[in-house]
Amino acid sequence: MKRRYKFTVRNLSRAGIRSSVRGMIALLLTGGMVATAYMEYGQAGKQIAVLGLLALLLALTGLYQGIRGLGEEDTYKGFPYMGCVLNGLVLLAFVGIYLLGTGW
Repeated sequence: MKRRYKFTVRNLSRAGIRSSVRGMIALLLTGGMVATAYMEYGQAGKQIAVLGLLALLLALTGLYQGIRGLGEEDTYKGFPYMGCVLNGLVLLAFVGIYLLGTGW
């Protein structure tokens, strides 16, 4: 039987990898922030608010990097998709937290 080798010029998307890493960090920060606020009965303090802001900024820049990674030519799209999903989940979590805080 003849072996078939597939050679490709595709590489991993660096923007996609950065997006995925930022998404994982933002997700961990958001989860820690929510857990700490829950354990403190909503009185977690300014330090947790700063971590939340950092997570939000990471998610926004990660989503931007993921979208850039999807636009790159001759790259695998797995990391950019994963980064967009992770960062999108974090942003949705922040929208949910905001809506719960406003009583909507």
